[in-house]
Amino acid sequence: MRRFSCTAALRLGAVFLSFCAVSVPAFAVLVTPPIQPETPSRELFLAGGALGICSDLAPRACRLVPDGAERTPARYVFDAEGRDRALDPLLWPSAEGPSRKVLSAMLTKADAGAPSASVSGREAEDRLFEVCLARSCAERDPQRPWSVMLDIERAAVLSALEVPQGQVRTPRPRERAHLDESAVNGGVAVLRAFVQAAQARTSERPKIAVVTASALDPMDAVDFYLDAFEALGADAVWWPVDAAVAEARFARGDCAELAALRMERLRMVQRARIYPDLDAYQNAFCQSQPAMMLQVQGVFFSGGDQWRLRQAFVHADDRANDWLLELQQAYAAGRVVVGGTSAGAAVQSASWMLSNGDVEAAVARAARVGAPPEPGCGRAGRCGAIPEDALTVWPAGGLRLASGAIVDTHFSERARELRLLMAMQAADARWGYGADEASALHVSEQGDRREIEALGESGGWVMRRDASMRDEVEAWYLAPGSRLSISSDAGVERVQMAALSAAGVAVDASVAAAQMQAVSAFESGALRAAAQRLSATCESPIRLSAEPGAAELRCVETTMSVPMPGSAGKSSIGPLRLRFLRDATDRPAGATR
Repeated sequence: MRRFSCTAALRLGAVFLSFCAVSVPAFAVLVTPPIQPETPSRELFLAGGALGICSDLAPRACRLVPDGAERTPARYVFDAEGRDRALDPLLWPSAEGPSRKVLSAMLTKADAGAPSASVSGREAEDRLFEVCLARSCAERDPQRPWSVMLDIERAAVLSALEVPQGQVRTPRPRERAHLDESAVNGGVAVLRAFVQAAQARTSERPKIAVVTASALDPMDAVDFYLDAFEALGADAVWWPVDAAVAEARFARGDCAELAALRMERLRMVQRARIYPDLDAYQNAFCQSQPAMMLQVQGVFFSGGDQWRLRQAFVHADDRANDWLLELQQAYAAGRVVVGGTSAGAAVQSASWMLSNGDVEAAVARAARVGAPPEPGCGRAGRCGAIPEDALTVWPAGGLRLASGAIVDTHFSERARELRLLMAMQAADARWGYGADEASALHVSEQGDRREIEALGESGGWVMRRDASMRDEVEAWYLAPGSRLSISSDAGVERVQMAALSAAGVAVDASVAAAQMQAVSAFESGALRAAAQRLSATCESPIRLSAEPGAAELRCVETTMSVPMPGSAGKSSIGPLRLRFLRDATDRPAGATR
């Protein structure tokens, strides 16, 4: 059995130091038994994305830009070596898309400017876009190859041209998180609550495994999450699973193929050169045998693409692989708390998984059951039968931890309320969770009791549907600091909403309210604003344009409003009825998109 050099683990500052005296460890993410006498509840943190946490690579999220950034944005060089890496046949497994001859011509022409000087990502993309292989080119033209490439193909080329930061400084510079300098506090509050939930499962410093498999480059965000969780009082470690490692471990049984599989499955090249420590770490993980358990109390999934993330945890026939089975068992027993942001939250869906779609397309066309189209296929003219904006759902769900629910993210900010309604209808799903940005829904389950607490800047939405509903759901908007309790008594489902520090009050329909201006349901935050309007008065429904129909939000007899102390005047409200009116004649007069 091969021995594992601990150099990478030491540089990561993670929890594998105790493994350094033994043979190659198995990095299976299982959990120590709980120290509590009773099994804790199952806890899931569903963050809506855009957490707004200050870091070396996210200065716009900072109140003040920190001095002396460790890691700086990636730089790229157009030279012969980069061109050769970009033309590796393993990066281009399909006959579709630009030929290697065309790619070579594009890179050669881009190289003619200043081949020895490194440029930023924006400058590299601009230079590639400007390459025209004819006398003149339209903005989207096969003779302008960059304009007709898929997102993953563009990422493949850029990965080949990337310059290792370690050439400038050794060891490799790492991205630091500057939590206290974050301009908004919601994202930090979400991560802190997640760490506290993990802490409740141990008498020692909690251990958290981070999964980054949803990113185009799964190694890119590792440093940020390790540093952020360390700053919050946890020992953090990368769980280096992705689609390439899964293929090497389970399908081929040969980790020697990992570098090639990164090119075939992830379309990433020279990762060992860019991240030598993470490459060594991932190789050791791939080669490990199930003889030793990584003991963690929390697993957190970063954002990106939930379809890409899901491929790390399922076989080709959609069966859960060993990693997912272990995670599901540990979560079901309450031994591990699970969280995720953006795609890392959406992938937790236990009902059908929502994998793609603009809200406008979701209400205009029926949901498509199947894999999502490739990002960028609309620009490239290669979408096939499913348009790039189509609503797509996957019947097998995601990682299936959010029991009975479909999860959506970036919710109010991207006006996805009607998208989730349509996905729930297509899947005949009972529950839907929609988390707003820099916010999260904290779902706790024990037996048949479920509690959903809103965290962060804005909170989120909970939707419920039964078989009698068509284009309609019950909906609760939960502002930060409120909780929805769901229980079953003699087969009757009961839902109660309350503030954690204040009592709810019935909506007073006599409260005077100014006329709300008719706007589109596709506008950012429109339905959240409508819910706040209804928290002041339930006198009449609010209708918003949603071409080719309209959205209606209305109170029911049992609607309650719960003011949130210290939450900038926000109120939680529910149950409401959210309905999509397909008949365009039902749209409010004067409503515009």
